[in-house]
Amino acid sequence: MTAEEYLELVSDWEDPYPTPVIEKHNNFFVHRDDLLEGGSKIRFLDFLIQSKTDVKEWVYGSSPAGGYGQISISFLCKKYGKQAVIVAPERKKSGATLYQQKAIDLGAKYIWIKSPAMLSVTLKRARDYVSEKPLSRCELPFGLAHPSVIGSLIKVARNLPIKPKEFWTVASSGQLNLGLQLAFPDAQANMVQVGRKLKERDIGRAKLYISEYKFDQEVKEWFRPPFPSDPSYDAKGWRFMELYGNEDALFWNVGK
Repeated sequence: MTAEEYLELVSDWEDPYPTPVIEKHNNFFVHRDDLLEGGSKIRFLDFLIQSKTDVKEWVYGSSPAGGYGQISISFLCKKYGKQAVIVAPERKKSGATLYQQKAIDLGAKYIWIKSPAMLSVTLKRARDYVSEKPLSRCELPFGLAHPSVIGSLIKVARNLPIKPKEFWTVASSGQLNLGLQLAFPDAQANMVQVGRKLKERDIGRAKLYISEYKFDQEVKEWFRPPFPSDPSYDAKGWRFMELYGNEDALFWNVGK
């Protein structure tokens, strides 16, 4: 699909959240969705969650323990009177992460799968759960790669007060960067891999950098950006941008 085709899916939707804050830090522009409760993904998911009135439960089986998506989904489900259901590996020793606890506080229900549980296991359990009541339950895809989510992302990006010639994101699924590639077809795309090994289809035309940290490992404090950023996710991209980014490039900070 083209960017215009994705945009057509959300033509009647307008971002209901505060205008994104764009600040200059160290000669770079920074998209500060750490200032938005629920982070960037509440913007991208809003249309989908509120438009499917027949869906009572939104089920997500691909959230990492420290992922922000589970918070965004839970925030929106609470807002629109739905139930967020997160399928995740059980964490007996350490208990729920801060991200999982935040989702629980927002009303999410967790289906804990006995560890070790690979992504394929949690995805299957999520599909099985949906199949029990397919008329009122709906599964959110890996990386939240739904056409209306991509359309919302493009719309949010194109409404920014700047049109970047270069942008940077971190990536575990690659969906944010791929959406920005559609939004800004002439801009240089840069992607910092922080999780699984990305495939060519996940990378698109981006220049790929690979973080040396394990997915759930926090970046060293002296390499973190000068604004609140997830130390196990977005913050891992800042050092790469400082080393290789050009002046006025845009860094997309998904959450705090």
